[in-house]
Amino acid sequence: MKPGTKCMGIIILLLSALAGFSQTRTYTGVVKSNADNAPLEFVTVSVKGTNHSVVTNNKGEFSITATAGDIIILSYTGFLNQEFALGENTNIEITLTPGEGKLDEVVVVGYGTQRKSTVTASISKLDSRVLESGLRSNPAQALAGTIPGLRVSAGTGRPGSLPAIVLRGGTNFDGSGSPLIIMDGQVRGSLSDINPEDIASMEVLKDASATAIYGARASNGVILITSKKGSPGKSHISLKARTGINYLNVPYNFLTAEEYIKWSRMGVVQAIINGTFGTVASNSALSVVGPRATGNMYKDASGNILDGNYSTAAIWSLMRLTDENRELLSKPGWKTMKDAVPTNAAGNYDPNGTYADLIYQDFNYGDYGLHNHSLTQDYNIGMSGGNENGNYYANLGLYDEDGLSLKTFYRRLNFTINGDYKIKSWLKSESGLQFARAN
Repeated sequence: MKPGTKCMGIIILLLSALAGFSQTRTYTGVVKSNADNAPLEFVTVSVKGTNHSVVTNNKGEFSITATAGDIIILSYTGFLNQEFALGENTNIEITLTPGEGKLDEVVVVGYGTQRKSTVTASISKLDSRVLESGLRSNPAQALAGTIPGLRVSAGTGRPGSLPAIVLRGGTNFDGSGSPLIIMDGQVRGSLSDINPEDIASMEVLKDASATAIYGARASNGVILITSKKGSPGKSHISLKARTGINYLNVPYNFLTAEEYIKWSRMGVVQAIINGTFGTVASNSALSVVGPRATGNMYKDASGNILDGNYSTAAIWSLMRLTDENRELLSKPGWKTMKDAVPTNAAGNYDPNGTYADLIYQDFNYGDYGLHNHSLTQDYNIGMSGGNENGNYYANLGLYDEDGLSLKTFYRRLNFTINGDYKIKSWLKSESGLQFARAN
């Protein structure tokens, strides 16, 4: 072989090797937390020096196109940014380290965003992982026990109930006063209709500096909510389903209907004897119309069954057993018992009287008005994505919670859509396209 031909072959081989080394390939990987080895979702993975970036899915997985030797940058809120050099191995695993301090995180302050280290006001930021854990009908429940100086108290266990929020004791004389709630720059009346799945971050402005931004209405503090937005990269579709079961906890043993009647009537007698029964006249308290007395009527003088919606003398369950109401024993739940106190023929208390037969309905309101368990369901389907010119985020959420008490429930259906687009860049590209067509 001639020397010139040999040199030419070597050059061709070197160029081929160089082309093979710089060949674009697809790298796949998974991003996890260094603290608990849990996969991290929505981590931004970008190729350094380019606008090419992707985000991880709910399993922490990503796929990005790059060449060997490129450097990718991984960034995630609450974690330190990390650079990783790509090599020949296209299947990689990267762990991110949580930030040692919170002073460098970005917080919303009402007039934009700043580094927490440069803000002199007292601001607390809710950890976004709190919103992702558990089932909550509103984001106010996520604030309980997570923000210093913020008191969250629920006044009722009704499904969907909104707890009272008081920051640093409030400004009213009675210690009340709710913070101002602002979501994406708009004042909201409450947190009741906000889907926790749509929230990207929550900040609480605690001190008087909030009034310099929002005025006197912020005297009780401000809760700033920023909703989720899309990130540049591949389109991302997520489906989340959560369900839970609530159980009724009744650690008490209650009296039966017969025991309740017995002790109630004996208590009335004792009050009559002691003269502490109030305005009820002497011993007639046991013979009048009422829940503990036997003056209740099943039928009127004509033999018609009385309706409690129209007659105050109608049945209160407890009655003296007579031939008129004996037919009730054939109906479910009706029973008889001996009276616990002696009475005369008129039904009044008489120490020398007899112990009459009583008829009552064995009714337990707890079995009727309370459920042993209830089901809570939360479903969300969302999609997000974008590029260097714009981004989008949309989510449809359904929350369904049944209450433990009779006929109580909470239903919430939310649809959220956020979008941003750089109009100026679009006009430039469009004008350039029209100019090319004109040529």
